[in-house]
Amino acid sequence: MKTSKYLGLILLFLSGAGIIAKGQDTILNRNVLVERVYRPVIQDAGKINSLPQVLESKVERMAAKYSDFNLPLNADFNIHTLPAAELATEKNLGKQNFARIGFGTYLNTLVDAAFPLINTSDMLLNVTLNHLGTLEAKRCHTSSKADISFSKLFKTFNLYAGVGGGHEYVKYYGNSFNRDTIADFSSIAITQGGSIYSEINRTGVNSASRLYTVNALATDPSADTFWRLNSVVGLQSLALAKDIRYQAEVKYNLFSSINGLTEHQIHTVAKFSSPSKKDRMGLDMDLYNMIYNSTTIPAFNFWNIYSVLNLNPYYSIDREQWNVRLGVKSAVSFVLGNIFSPSADISGEWKLFPKVLTVYAGITGGYELNSLDKTLAENPYLFSDLRVNDTYTPMNLFAGVKAKPFYNVLVDAYVNFRQINNQYFFVNKEYKLINAPTPLTVADSSLFSNRFNVIYSNSTLLKVGARISYHWQDILNVELKGAYNGWNVATEQYAWNKPKYEAELNIGYKIDKSFSVAVNGFYEGGRFAKLGSVAITMPDKMDVNLSVNYQYNKQLGAFAKINNLINSQYQDFYGYDVQGINFMLGAAVSF
Repeated sequence: MKTSKYLGLILLFLSGAGIIAKGQDTILNRNVLVERVYRPVIQDAGKINSLPQVLESKVERMAAKYSDFNLPLNADFNIHTLPAAELATEKNLGKQNFARIGFGTYLNTLVDAAFPLINTSDMLLNVTLNHLGTLEAKRCHTSSKADISFSKLFKTFNLYAGVGGGHEYVKYYGNSFNRDTIADFSSIAITQGGSIYSEINRTGVNSASRLYTVNALATDPSADTFWRLNSVVGLQSLALAKDIRYQAEVKYNLFSSINGLTEHQIHTVAKFSSPSKKDRMGLDMDLYNMIYNSTTIPAFNFWNIYSVLNLNPYYSIDREQWNVRLGVKSAVSFVLGNIFSPSADISGEWKLFPKVLTVYAGITGGYELNSLDKTLAENPYLFSDLRVNDTYTPMNLFAGVKAKPFYNVLVDAYVNFRQINNQYFFVNKEYKLINAPTPLTVADSSLFSNRFNVIYSNSTLLKVGARISYHWQDILNVELKGAYNGWNVATEQYAWNKPKYEAELNIGYKIDKSFSVAVNGFYEGGRFAKLGSVAITMPDKMDVNLSVNYQYNKQLGAFAKINNLINSQYQDFYGYDVQGINFMLGAAVSF
């Protein structure tokens, strides 16, 4: 295990260093202003860790400014490990239909399709289909969705709308535990089926702990099914409007679990800004209305109806070499927790030496709704009757520097400090023995299921990170990024399941007009799981992935992928091991 871990680190960083050295003599200066309307993005298959990515409908119009120097990078970014291998498949839709299908070991499957029914200069109507999953008997997990998006450009504004639906099947394949080791609840139930246990750390509105027999724990559902429905309608002023700018939008999201809760979310967005001499002043408003119900859970730990209003007035100053945003954020909760949750919204950027060096800093914060849709996409093995309490960040302080020693190299380094109230951490669900008809072993006095609960604590996070990106014409792209996470958790020993160290390397190389290859590697270390009062050191995540793409012509292409090239054995969540080395082959067609 150690040998493969160190081999992976060597491959990850030395391969990046070797490729960066190529092409340094070529200096390319690209600074292009691009305006475009929404087009569907076909997501890559990614790496299937029996954790398919849940995709949301995105229907919007945007203007993008591409610059070799001023590349966007959020100072408090997180490194995403899924999808793990980016495939450079050309998705040149134009007015053509597009379809892609892939099949691999462990019965891993991929389907992507896009049908631009209308694609004119002022109107778009697109239909997209996505599926990613593993049909492997042990780790079966699939996610499928379809959506329709519409956009109509008028003289002064853009009208857009969309609707999408999705289905996700989740199998709870992870290990369960007692105080000492892996435990099989069915085996314990043979002799101790009537023993009564009480759940631990049930917090919320209905916070009384529930009682379970071992028989009930052994017969808990072994899988769950989630249904999602998303719709949106809105209008937005043109992106380059100089006078009044506005956006009005209404979203409706439905999340429903077969074994848990149903969540209705109505999200209303209103944004408005107007010129103030050379500057701009504006107001952003978000109103969330949440409704919860269940036909299977008699008492769940949240309110039936719940609303939050976010207000963000600001004043923006934008000059050629510097910009500043001065604002405040305030969240008003009409049921839960603090009635009023304020934070600053101040940020700025100064181009000390244009095209060479920029510094940026800010202090912000915010109130985050932890909806079922959000948390079960983050961890699908969470108890589906648990609505996680919201998170409030009164202070999020960041500063960084972006340097460009060459036209095709960007270095971005930052430091970020956050004060977080009610931060949640995933822990295996715990049950303590209340009564046993016959004596039980000490080990079985506490049981831990393969579904997850959360523990809350006020916390601080010091994050220090950097990113180096390199671009050589349209042939080579390299990005290396890493971060250190210094958690200080008030009431817990560790920040459970959170990594202390993160690193990721992405390399894309176009051999010729037909062949391209991509390498992706990532690392996460310093993670701990919690079983009762015991801290468990989790294996480091180390993964290297390779993909090859062949484009026969504009209509037909093929791809091959090797994931987990070093056959690394790690767990995304405690008890849930990922697939070893696996392969996928597929083809793409435009018509």
